[in-house]
This record gives sequence, structure tokens and C-alpha cells, in this order.
Amino acid sequence: MTPEARFRAYIRAFNAADWEALGGYYAPDIRLVIGNGTELNGRDAITHFYSQVKRQTRRTIEIVQCFSEAQTLAAEIESEFLAVEDAPAFAVRPMAKGDRYYLNSFVFYDFEGEHYTRIRAATFRRDFRPVAG
Repeated sequence: MTPEARFRAYIRAFNAADWEALGGYYAPDIRLVIGNGTELNGRDAITHFYSQVKRQTRRTIEIVQCFSEAQTLAAEIESEFLAVEDAPAFAVRPMAKGDRYYLNSFVFYDFEGEHYTRIRAATFRRDFRPVAG
């Protein structure tokens, strides 16, 4: 499987909240730095974090484009967060049920074989749309 095809399968697992499949893409000692600077270490920490995000929001990711060279894949992704409950301490910003938050990010995935070993994200566009009240 090409790195790009593997990445598309990884994003499908994320969007489906398939935590077991998602964890299978990570090396045991993976390091993730998300767009706000939060660092997570290890596959369990990452899948736990994402499962909490998905508990409070319906987050979907769309791949704008991706390409790989050597042992790194670069991607531009668009994320939509729809709050399914009030989330005053949400990772990105406080959200009320029904709020929507959109992010565009550049993400770099270092990999060895079939596993991601390091992921680094930088957010370059944010758009918050509060629920109409």
C-alpha cells in the first residue's frame, strides 16, 4: 500500500471512530504535537485523546491533498467540529452544543514501515460559527 493510500485509510478509520484500527497505524512510542502545541506520547494517549474529542464533538477530517517523500507524508487537511454537548474546556476553544469550528492544518507524518512514529500539525485557518441562538 502506498503511503498516500495508507493515509486515506487512516483518515477513514478516524472519521469512523474506529479506535482499534486507528491505533494500529501508530508505533507504540509515537509522538503527536497538535496545532495548539499539546504533545501526546504513545498510541494509547493519542487514541484516548481523540476518543474524548469525538465524545464532545462530531469531528470529521477531509484530505485536501497529501504526498510523501522518503519516510514523511505531508498533508493539508480540513477539520469540522460540531459540538454534540456543551464543552467549556474543549481542546480548541470553549464550545456550546451546536457550535461549529473549522480548522485547516498542515500535518507531517513520519513513518517507519506501516506505522506513524511522529505527527506534527500546524493550524493555518480557523473559523468559529456559534449556534444560532
